[in-house]
Amino acid sequence: MALAARLIRLMCMLMLAGALLPGFGAEAARRGQAITVILTDDQPELQLGPSMQSREDAGGRLDATAALATPAADWRAMRTASINFGFSTSAWWTRVTLRNATGHDVERILDLGSSLLDHVDIHVLRPDGTQLQGMSGGDRLPFAHRSENVRTIAMHLHIPAGQEVTVLMRCQSHDGLNEIITPTLYTPQAFTAHVQLETLAFGIYYGLLATVLLYNLFLYASTRQTVFGVYAAYVGCFLLWGLVFRGYAFQYWWPDSPNFNNQALAVIVSALYMSLGLFLMKYLDTAHSVPRALHRFAAITTAAQGLCFLPAFLNLYSATFILNSLIGSVEIIGLTTIIGVLVIQQKSKAGRYAGLAFATLTIAALLYYLRVLGFVPANALTDNLLQIGSAAEALLLAFGVADQMNTLKTAKLHAERQALAAQTALNTQLESLVSSRTAELEMANERLANLAITDELTGVYNRRQFNKDLAAAVALHTRHQTPAALCLLDVDHFKAYNDRYGHPAGDEVLRQIATALRQQLQRASDHVYRVGGEEFAILLDINEPPDKVMRFITQMLAAVQGLGIPHEGSPFGIVSVSMGLVILKAQGAPRTATELYSAADALLYQAKQAGRNQVISQTLD
Repeated sequence: MALAARLIRLMCMLMLAGALLPGFGAEAARRGQAITVILTDDQPELQLGPSMQSREDAGGRLDATAALATPAADWRAMRTASINFGFSTSAWWTRVTLRNATGHDVERILDLGSSLLDHVDIHVLRPDGTQLQGMSGGDRLPFAHRSENVRTIAMHLHIPAGQEVTVLMRCQSHDGLNEIITPTLYTPQAFTAHVQLETLAFGIYYGLLATVLLYNLFLYASTRQTVFGVYAAYVGCFLLWGLVFRGYAFQYWWPDSPNFNNQALAVIVSALYMSLGLFLMKYLDTAHSVPRALHRFAAITTAAQGLCFLPAFLNLYSATFILNSLIGSVEIIGLTTIIGVLVIQQKSKAGRYAGLAFATLTIAALLYYLRVLGFVPANALTDNLLQIGSAAEALLLAFGVADQMNTLKTAKLHAERQALAAQTALNTQLESLVSSRTAELEMANERLANLAITDELTGVYNRRQFNKDLAAAVALHTRHQTPAALCLLDVDHFKAYNDRYGHPAGDEVLRQIATALRQQLQRASDHVYRVGGEEFAILLDINEPPDKVMRFITQMLAAVQGLGIPHEGSPFGIVSVSMGLVILKAQGAPRTATELYSAADALLYQAKQAGRNQVISQTLD
């Protein structure tokens, strides 16, 4: 988790650097003359960023003619596929010259690779400076202003045979926060294939998120567990963020509402941070699992995301972004600290799931911002790292929530077993009360005797209940020829353990072994009993072959070994058990409870004589 925290801090530093250093990509490159890109018929896709030059127009007063006429020394080569002007209120001009080297007119699609660019004017100029084509667009204008009906800002170019044109582009943000663009030139066929493939990929991504969302909404409606509802809200925010951030919402849902589109993105990002904080606090139970100060810190930073809504409604998009970044970074650092405490100090399984999901998204975000800053090449993989990382995070957290639900189901099964035992005892009491209303004192004693079926130390059934259930199982076998299995087990070198560690420690060992055995049971009719000081019995209602029963009992032996309780007085170094297993086959000869118990006890003795920490079994016909 320390690594995840360092990655988050590095990501935040890179985000701040990208926001505060205007023209990062341009300032890092050299000055030079305009570069001419030769167009041929074998170029279905061509990235123009490395061939483009840019200049800053601080006052935003230049028009296309004045910008094109500025000296070559004022222009700087970009060199990178992705162009990032950083946080700047200036207008930025870019230029690139295209020469049609074919013997025929060519059609190309210029795609800027961004759906969130605020203002952009594209001029296609002849060598004499006259305009051949032009377009004004951006997400501050209605969607109908775009020349291509796609989510990103794109323009159709027509370049006559043998001619040369200059593509001059002016970009300016609404209030200083410039979006990243990746200018790419496509043939119409390649652009159609690109859009189709991209639509398929995003469709799979959004479909995955929608499936996780609906599944958790169903679980919330079925169980009324708050954790499912909050997680559904988090996934829903991620789904909405992706649709707005990638331009699909503007294209299909509100094409005539650009202001609302920008406000929606800011609000969704704040809601995303808030739902993430609420989900992790609920999922990790921070109110009870971590120090109170950490829980309060997470709650305050999560609630503080509500402040980020306000600038969005005042049309201050950059202020919302800065608040989101600052408060969100503090919130994530707090949540990462909580996860670290749970994983390192408490070995929390939920914390491990959350930590792995966080680390996955953090690494994806880090690589994405490295791609933004030009340190990682731009391609189909790096362009969609946030989507890949968020999908992986959503799945990992979904697995974590599902695992938590399975834990709750196990607890419920245990409660049902106890309720069944209590109900059986209660039925016996009622029968006794009906049979003799006159013997009140005797019935009271009998009721107490029937209730006392649980061993006080370990919580499993006691010897009295064992004798009763064993007799019932043998009688059932005799009447209906049904199979049954009895396993006796004894803690190895338990007296030496008590002598070395003390009786309280020995009592704790018995409790842990009883719990481990109980957790392995798979049927409500299977039970664990404490029949002596350190001796336990397992009575199984089986319908599987003997080899499967043996494997199941071996799993129980391994479960005790897995506790890893140190025992210096044992040759194994840990607490272990020896086990004797007797299996009554179906259609077998009648047996008494005493015979069955004696056979299991003899096998237990053989296991101890053979070196302990093992199972010896026998199948009786």
